[in-house]
Amino acid sequence: MRIARPALYTRTLAFIGLAVLGLQRVSEAQVGLTSGVARVSLLARVAAQGSIHSISAPREILRLGELRELSSTVRLSANAGYQLQVRGIPGTVSRLWVQAANGEFRELAPGASVTVAENHQGTQEREREVRFRIEVPAGGTAPTELPMRYEMAISPTI
Repeated sequence: MRIARPALYTRTLAFIGLAVLGLQRVSEAQVGLTSGVARVSLLARVAAQGSIHSISAPREILRLGELRELSSTVRLSANAGYQLQVRGIPGTVSRLWVQAANGEFRELAPGASVTVAENHQGTQEREREVRFRIEVPAGGTAPTELPMRYEMAISPTI
């Protein structure tokens, strides 16, 4: 039995030696690491959206013979750039002009559209005045509904 013990001790010492050599590499790899404060930045993206909340009834603000100038107030909001457009639909008004975003009055035909306001940045909520001119026969009154609808085009974000 005395012969078997030195072999057992030799194997045990050899195993311990290999284990120490293996642990030394791991411990050397840890040299130079320190802990500290980390900075994290979070970025949240919201899909571009907008909505038209309300449109006031057209009110007459100017009368020149058969020409009437009307105004409506549009309340809207958007979180990105937008264009507010007016699109003509078939109706009974003989001719209808809309004041474009650049200040010019443009005739609005059924199916055509005119950009009446634009904003290149988002806004919480905003009111925009939209002006119209229509021809009303002598003795007639301005219509309460105009042959058009409002549309909002949202600018895409990248």
